[in-house]
Amino acid sequence: MDLGAGQGKNGPAMRLVLRLGLLLALLLAPVAARANNTADEADVTFEVGNQAYARGQYVEALRAYFTSYRLVPNRNVLYNIARCYEALGRYNEAYRYYNDLSREPLPERDAAEVDHALSRLRPKVALVRVTTQPPGAEVYVDREDLGARGLSPQTLALSPGRHEVMVSKEGYRRATVQVDLTRGLATQKNFDLELITGTVRLSGTPQG
Repeated sequence: MDLGAGQGKNGPAMRLVLRLGLLLALLLAPVAARANNTADEADVTFEVGNQAYARGQYVEALRAYFTSYRLVPNRNVLYNIARCYEALGRYNEAYRYYNDLSREPLPERDAAEVDHALSRLRPKVALVRVTTQPPGAEVYVDREDLGARGLSPQTLALSPGRHEVMVSKEGYRRATVQVDLTRGLATQKNFDLELITGTVRLSGTPQG
């Protein structure tokens, strides 16, 4: 009789614990699955991009490639993004991504292919090469709210005409310059950043 009473009290509690454990397992399982399947998702979206590219649907291909790159950054995806922009006639963006690739440690054959692409695009874009001393400053063009275009030294492909180039590095004064760019030509802009300093005056008694 006592044993029966004990089962009556503990049985529902035990079933509640089991149900809570099962619920937690169900909630945590998708998180683990997402973490483990990121590479698979990147592969699938990369293949979707390749199929769209083969059909000449370059905007759709770009969407897939950008998704793949966000999941798993990869040089092959970066190269395909550049190819899509070139196929769309958006040479500024194409040059930017080929140029980003040229900074990567590429095999000799791939590096030569990227250099050839940059040479092919140079007559079609207006370039500004931005260097700063010290290097590593954020480079902005025309509008800061659109985000930095990378860190100096940086070569940017922009539309011909007048642009405002701004550089910013923590601990240094911001610097801005206007540039007039011409298609097919490269303009060099060098910034000697001024270190932000202050003066401290100490006094006390007795003097000295």
